[in-house]
Amino acid sequence: MALADIIENIKAWDNKRKIAAVVVLALSIAIIVTVTLWSQKEEYHVLFSNLTQEDAGSVMAKLKEMKVPYKVDGNVIYVPQKRVYELRLELASMGLPQGGLIGFEIFDKTNFGITEFVQRLNYVRALQGELARTIKQLSEVESARVHIAMPEKSIFTEKEQKPSASIVLKLKPGRSLSQSQVGGIVHLVSSSVEGLSPQSITILDNLGNLLSKPHDTESITDGRLLEYQKFVDKTYEQKIQSMLEPIVGKGKAIVRVTTKLDLKKIETTEEKFDPDSATARTQQKTTEQTSGASTGGIPGVLSNQPGQPSTSAGVGGQVVSQKQTETTNYEISRTLNRISQPGGELKSISVAVLVDGTYKKDKDKKVYTPRTEEEMKKFNEVVKAAIGYNRERGDQVIVDNVAFEGALEEMPPEKVDIMSIATTVLRYLVPLIIVLLIFLFVIKPLMTTIKTVPKKAKEPVLPPEAVLAPAAVSPVPPEPELPPEEVMKQKVLEIVKKDPRQAAHIIREWMAES
Repeated sequence: MALADIIENIKAWDNKRKIAAVVVLALSIAIIVTVTLWSQKEEYHVLFSNLTQEDAGSVMAKLKEMKVPYKVDGNVIYVPQKRVYELRLELASMGLPQGGLIGFEIFDKTNFGITEFVQRLNYVRALQGELARTIKQLSEVESARVHIAMPEKSIFTEKEQKPSASIVLKLKPGRSLSQSQVGGIVHLVSSSVEGLSPQSITILDNLGNLLSKPHDTESITDGRLLEYQKFVDKTYEQKIQSMLEPIVGKGKAIVRVTTKLDLKKIETTEEKFDPDSATARTQQKTTEQTSGASTGGIPGVLSNQPGQPSTSAGVGGQVVSQKQTETTNYEISRTLNRISQPGGELKSISVAVLVDGTYKKDKDKKVYTPRTEEEMKKFNEVVKAAIGYNRERGDQVIVDNVAFEGALEEMPPEKVDIMSIATTVLRYLVPLIIVLLIFLFVIKPLMTTIKTVPKKAKEPVLPPEAVLAPAAVSPVPPEPELPPEEVMKQKVLEIVKKDPRQAAHIIREWMAES
């Protein structure tokens, strides 16, 4: 169909139809433009959240400098989705956000004329900030504040004051720190500050609970032993759980174990002597023998001197003397034993096991069937064998049958970002649907109407002969018994019944001619 014919058809429309067509076209174009702009609208995602006022101001200033569009909602900053990761890396290279903490970057700018007191204060601030940043790297810690008190050194006091530190931790929801992790934080801070001892460090959580204890060797050892006891309980639970689940089904058994351990360390030194077993250690033997004549007189007088005549009246004789001494030292057999028994000896164990029954479908309903006594007895024996049950030691084992259906709360599944997926789908699907609907219900009917030739408003007026002519050739045969006037009258009545308007029009023309 030519364009001229379409224009002629449109000109033949009345004013109401023309106005309706213009309105429909305008609305269709407006809807298409709106949907197109909405689908091409840039989506904003979270750049940083939970920012402090200082960090939020620094990030916003840097985004303005980089000419990046952004939105702010409370302490959350949004940027275009395509640039989220790029901006995070760029801002991280600039040291943003700082987490509300100031580290050693405070010394990047050199200030001339700064006093020694301010310089020392800045050093303490930088050290506190760096330690807080390091502690925040733990997965359980959301934020940390470190306060260090460093007394000034003085030559006028004999007793030197040592530094101390206080740490406040804000833990993530549902997280907790073990005693070993608390001890690690204590030793991290004490190793980073000169002269700071672990005993001078206090750690609190955001609820005011004291996390740290006197950090001497014994307390640290006790903390490790408590962690060891938890490890033993968990090991027994996993052992029993892994043994029962293949029999009753996965998730059909709950095991809890409580062990009582002797956490004392015992060192024994034992020394034994065996009197029946003797060994010669040293032996000493002395032999003395004397032979010769004897001299008379009193020893030491002049007559006994050499060259003097003997005045003794006695007669000298042969003298023989012999002496023998023997000494033997014996070593008694001795046994020395040093026994060191580490803590953690199992004194008793208590085990509680809940086993689920079986379920059968009966008319779209689950019917619970408990375990038999034989099965429960078998489970009890298996658990006792797994833990090394000792009645004399005071061990306890309880195995019970409980219906889990409806009693246990199922873990919620991972949340899927349905809104994000739905938005992405609608972004491309809605424009297509709207365009298709506009084409089917607006454009296509409008094109059909344009191509249709409009009917003439005024119908041609037929003469009386043309109206009466069909009556002459009417297929109904006239009844012979009726006169011609009656036949004509009936034909005229039939024409009036079929088309009253046309008959009235003919009558008016007749009256006008007469």
